[in-house]
Amino acid sequence: MTAELKVHPSFFREFATKTWVSPHEIVKELIENAFDEDATEVIVTSLKDGSLVIEDNAGMDQKSMEKFLLLGSPHKTHDPISPKLKRIRTGRYGTGRLSFLTSFEKMKIRTRRDEFNLSLVIDGNTLDNLFSGNASLEMLKELPLSRNGTELSLIGSKLAMDNFRLSKEIRKLAILRQPMFEVYIKSADNFVEWDFNNAQLIKAPDIQGHRIPVDLDNGWIVGEMVIARRPLSEDEKGIAVMVGNHVVTRSNFGFDTKFNRVTGYVRCDTLTSRFADKSALIEDEEYAKFNKQMKTFIIDVVIPGLTQYEDVLITREESKIYKEIDKVLGQAIIDNIESREEVQGYEMVDIKEAADVGSEVAEASNLKKDKEMTSHGPTASNQENNGNNNILTSPEQKKSFDEIDSSHQDLQKSEPMMLNYSQLQQQQQTIPKESLLPMTDSRAQHGLQKVEGLDPANKEQRDRTMIKVRKPIIKKTFALKKIGYKVIPYEDESDSRYSFTNENVVFVNKANSTYRAEASRGDEFLLRHIIGIVAEVIAETKHPEGKDALEFLNRLVSEAIRIHDDSVIKK
Repeated sequence: MTAELKVHPSFFREFATKTWVSPHEIVKELIENAFDEDATEVIVTSLKDGSLVIEDNAGMDQKSMEKFLLLGSPHKTHDPISPKLKRIRTGRYGTGRLSFLTSFEKMKIRTRRDEFNLSLVIDGNTLDNLFSGNASLEMLKELPLSRNGTELSLIGSKLAMDNFRLSKEIRKLAILRQPMFEVYIKSADNFVEWDFNNAQLIKAPDIQGHRIPVDLDNGWIVGEMVIARRPLSEDEKGIAVMVGNHVVTRSNFGFDTKFNRVTGYVRCDTLTSRFADKSALIEDEEYAKFNKQMKTFIIDVVIPGLTQYEDVLITREESKIYKEIDKVLGQAIIDNIESREEVQGYEMVDIKEAADVGSEVAEASNLKKDKEMTSHGPTASNQENNGNNNILTSPEQKKSFDEIDSSHQDLQKSEPMMLNYSQLQQQQQTIPKESLLPMTDSRAQHGLQKVEGLDPANKEQRDRTMIKVRKPIIKKTFALKKIGYKVIPYEDESDSRYSFTNENVVFVNKANSTYRAEASRGDEFLLRHIIGIVAEVIAETKHPEGKDALEFLNRLVSEAIRIHDDSVIKK
């Protein structure tokens, strides 16, 4: 008996359809392939029927096509530098060409380089024959491309493609930063070959900030870290780890809490990425060495820079402006939430109250204390209770009583119902519900008198009963509080935002035309303009309601400018 190791026919289909995660990753893989073949321009066209076409201006000759059709070909590993533009190639294992089967039914390939041209189709059925070692492809008789280049048509979409997200994912490609390489994207009802009409250039994000070059291990680890001027999105955070020109993963190297505004990349070609989708690093000896060197560099160089990065963001003149903004807004902010309340006196108010047994008992139990307060004034503890300036709720509010003190036996019907406002409210909220019981004769014998002229059985009469409540007169005194917001400028022409807030930091884009116009008029105009921006942020934070926020904003801006003008006059 002879033993044989065979490949099941379903192996290649499973490999092709369960390796790549999303259609966006597939498009990125095919764009990188164009880069590896020395393309300088790529157009991604999203068609109305869900198909995608990726075109480049490189093309393949017969030799290149043979390598393309050899799955797992290590030619990019053996030839890591492209022949014409001497680029460091992104690919290694020759498996990305099957990635389309994750999200599409088939891929049509048309390519031309000089005199060589070819058109063919690869689909899922082709893979079923690969277990024998070879699979015949369907050749197409079509007119050749009008230029040197390759056209990959992904047909039969299995998922709906989000063009906005596709653009966002393409922007993550490190090769967009390479010279002589541009990627465009467009939508169209019908495909037109190599047509740039309505196509938009996808630019790599330009994150501005304090840049720290990386050059370790005698040049085997190179790159750049950036301490950003603005908050970073989840996609931007962390350091991109590259093998060749391909971003394999992003890492914080264990410094997650300190890397909220750190981004950048490092390239280490001695690392090994996972087979096929290249989305992870193999944690071997080289990886351990790399990881150790990066952690040391971060501790020695990057973290100390985190405490200084704001110093490189603004000029000396701008620094004076922002300090003045912090000063005058800090003095102008009135914090309503933390206001202090002082009791200036008391007033008698009528409260419509259902005079049922529960309220009678609550009123009686408070009468003695109110008499003492009337003759001797409020005690310190009473002052504290009186500071709670809440409004009594409806007559349906829960009412009951605690155990009745025998000292209340001498209550007379002729005495006025003088109740302490806050004590009444507090008692109504804390007395247990089970105390709401009908009055019995035994309770009446304890001196609990009914309100004069009130028939407990008459519901209409109970609803009309008005009682006197002793309500404290409160005066609010507002404490000034420091601004609590920091203003940091950044300059990014690709960012359409003028300003935005992250936590307690207001970021203002100096590249915006409004900022530049105000700055050109002079420091005073810029100062007042930014005061308005910060005041708006504070107003929206403290008063989400539009009208209240606008009133608070206007008051805050006018008060801040008054304080500033006064300080200028004194100088």
